[in-house]
Amino acid sequence: MSGRVGDLSPKQEEALAKFRENVKDILPQFPSYSQDDYMLLRFLRARCFNLQKSESMLRKHLEFRKHIDSDNVLEKWQPPEVVQKYLSGGLCGYDREGCPIWYDVIGPLDPKGLLFSASKQDLMKTKMRDCERMHQECRKQSEKLGRRVEEVVMIYDVEGLGLKHLWKPAVDLYCEVLQMFEDNYPEALKRLFVIKAPKLFPVAYNLVKHFLSEDTRRKIIVVGDNWKEVLQKYIPAEELPKYYGGTQIDPDGDIKCKSKVLTETTLPSLFYHWDLTHVHVHNTL
Repeated sequence: MSGRVGDLSPKQEEALAKFRENVKDILPQFPSYSQDDYMLLRFLRARCFNLQKSESMLRKHLEFRKHIDSDNVLEKWQPPEVVQKYLSGGLCGYDREGCPIWYDVIGPLDPKGLLFSASKQDLMKTKMRDCERMHQECRKQSEKLGRRVEEVVMIYDVEGLGLKHLWKPAVDLYCEVLQMFEDNYPEALKRLFVIKAPKLFPVAYNLVKHFLSEDTRRKIIVVGDNWKEVLQKYIPAEELPKYYGGTQIDPDGDIKCKSKVLTETTLPSLFYHWDLTHVHVHNTL
């Protein structure tokens, strides 16, 4: 059985009932849309239905939400200007089953420039905010489609991946982002497509893969030269930017849909603070 709502074995049903009882004291502290079996089962699946580990994970997640004020981060917090303008990526379109699609565009990313110009705390909080945006989009899709949408599709465009992206403070930050995602947004990834991967990609992947669960690793698909055909198999043409093989374009004709997916290049030095003391700070959230 998959361990999802409507597809539980008798043992899984029993574990869910016990889990619900064990965490009933904290459930009211979550948003109303999260106080259901869908949320509980995500944490149970993430820990292979081990009640003790699942409960520990959920209680730590609640503390995380309180610490970063996740219930208000979308409405009441804005990333610094430099992060809004130069941290590439964004939400654009839905796959054939209605799941939101998030793009990460690695090539234009200027990790050293960002860490010269913004605090590590702000960059981490921005990535957490992105996770909340994806979660919110899943809720909107659930209401629109009349069925639960829990997962997102990710497309990693790694064309232009180079040594600048392997700068150690940047890799350390990315590993913390991955750990935050694994710890607090379990079972939220449907699949992740890696496209246009250069020869350096395996080196970069080896640096971060230890922060990914086995389940997450299984969902990563490194696509070859036929990546456009593969994406079209999972995503309708009208939901896929023309640049990536679909038909969607911005109102101004931009084929990369830059109004949704930010792909700025190296940021101007005017943003630089020239103070890297914050780069080496750990446990920033």
